[in-house]
Amino acid sequence: MRIKSAASSIFQMVLLAGAWNAWLPADAKEIVPEIKEPQGVQEPEECIKCHQKVNPSLAEAFQASSMGRSGIQNQAIYEEVKKQRAPKEKTERRKGFLVRNGQINCVLCHGDNHTTITETRGRVSNAVCGGCHDSIDQEYEKGGGHSLEPPEEYFKRRLAEPEFLGIPFPVLQLSRDFVFSQQGATAPPYFDPDPEFEGTSRIHRNGCITCHTRHRFDAAEARRSESCQSCHSRPGNSVFDAYLQSKHGSIYRSEGRTWNWKIRMPEALPKGEYEAPTCATCHMLETERYGDVKLTHKMTAKSIWSRGLQPLLAEGNQATEAGYKAFFQQFRQQADPKRKAMILVCRNCHSEKFAGDYLNACDEVKLSSDLLVIRARSILSGLERDKLLPPPTSVLTGRPATAGQASGEKPAPERRLTAIEQAYLDMARHENVRTALAAFHQSPGGVLWEGFARLQKSLDRIQELEKQMRGRAKEQGSVTVLSRSP
Repeated sequence: MRIKSAASSIFQMVLLAGAWNAWLPADAKEIVPEIKEPQGVQEPEECIKCHQKVNPSLAEAFQASSMGRSGIQNQAIYEEVKKQRAPKEKTERRKGFLVRNGQINCVLCHGDNHTTITETRGRVSNAVCGGCHDSIDQEYEKGGGHSLEPPEEYFKRRLAEPEFLGIPFPVLQLSRDFVFSQQGATAPPYFDPDPEFEGTSRIHRNGCITCHTRHRFDAAEARRSESCQSCHSRPGNSVFDAYLQSKHGSIYRSEGRTWNWKIRMPEALPKGEYEAPTCATCHMLETERYGDVKLTHKMTAKSIWSRGLQPLLAEGNQATEAGYKAFFQQFRQQADPKRKAMILVCRNCHSEKFAGDYLNACDEVKLSSDLLVIRARSILSGLERDKLLPPPTSVLTGRPATAGQASGEKPAPERRLTAIEQAYLDMARHENVRTALAAFHQSPGGVLWEGFARLQKSLDRIQELEKQMRGRAKEQGSVTVLSRSP
C-alpha cells in the first residue's frame, strides 16, 4: 500500500507541476519530470486500465466507492439519461456510455478528451457533481455552503488583507487560509484562467472533494469531525481543537470508533447511534419542532457570528463602545431565527432552556471580547488622527492597503506593518476570534486562558506601545509620522 500511495503522490505532483512552474527559477524548471499524456478522445474503458498502472491508489479508491461499484447506482438519473434529459455537463458521448453500461464511469465526470483533462489538471467542477446531486448542489452553492459572497470577490479581497502583505504566493497556495470559505466550485470549464484568481490554493481544492475525498466520495468519512480539520484547524483560532477539548469532543474521541458511520445522520440520531455531536451534527442537520430530522448542506445557515470579525468591520458610531453594544444587541435580535434553528438541533440531546442559556452566555463572551478590540481600535484611530501612524491604517477595517495588492503585487517595504498595527491585527483577527469560537464549541480553557486572557495582554501591549510613541513625539517637540520600516 505504501508503494501504491507513493506512486499516486508522485503522479499527482507531476500533474500539479504546471501550476508551480511559474514560481520556479528558470534553471529549476528543467528538473521537473514530464509524463507523456494521452491526447484527444479516449475510450472510456481505457481509463481504469491506464490509471491502475500510473496511479493505482486512485483507481482502487474509485472502484471501491459507491459510484465505482458495478451496477446502476442511481436509477432515477439512469432513466433520465435514457430519455435524453441528462444532467448538465454531460456530453452525448458520455450519456451514451452511461446508457450502455448502466453505471458511473470516469468519463461522466472528467469527460473523454484527455487533452482537456490534462489542461484542466483533472479538475471537476461542482456543477458536474450537481448533475446527479442537484438538490445538494443547490444547497451548498446558493444556500450558504461555506461562503458568504461570490468566491471571486472573496479571494481578491483576501489577497489584499494586511495580514498577508509580503507573503509569497507559493506560501499562500499551500496555506489553509485561502481554502477557508472558498465555497468550492471551480468556475467552468473546471478552473478560472484568470492568473489573479488561479494564483490561490484552488490547485488543491475544488468543492465537494474537500469533505468527500476525491475518488472515494465516502459520506461516512465526511460525517466524522476529522474531515473538517484541514480547513478548521490552525494555531490561534482552531475550531477543531476547541471541539476536541469540549465534552462533546471527549466522548467522540473515546467512543467514536465504535459508532456506525455508515448510517445517515438523520436516521442515526434518533436511534442513538452517536453519543455526542460531531461538526456535521450541529451544522448539517435541521430539526422541525414536531417533525423529522433532515440533512442539509447549508452549513452556515444556523451560524450567527460567522468569522467573528464584527468589531473589525464596525463603522461610524458602531466603532465606539456604546454604539457597538447597541449594534451587537440589534444584530443578535435580527438573527433570532437562526438561533432558534440551532437550539432545535441541540434539543435532540438537551432541553431548549439549557441550550438557549448556554448560547446566550456565548454571546456575552463574544461581546466582552469584542469590546476589548473596540478599545484597541480607538487607540490606533487616535494615533492616526494625530499623525503618529501613516494613513490609511488598513488594519482597522481589514480592507486593502494598496490597490495593487489584489493582483499579487509585492508590497513596498514601507507598507510593512508597525509593531502596534501588528499587535492589533493579532488581537482582532486571531485572539478575539479564538475566544468566541472556544465558547461556542465548548472549550473551557480556550475561552479564558487561550482566549480572553491573551486579549487583555494584547490590549496592555497596545496601550504601552501608544505611550512609547506619544512619548517619543513629545520629546521631539512635534508630531512625527512613523515610517513603516522594512
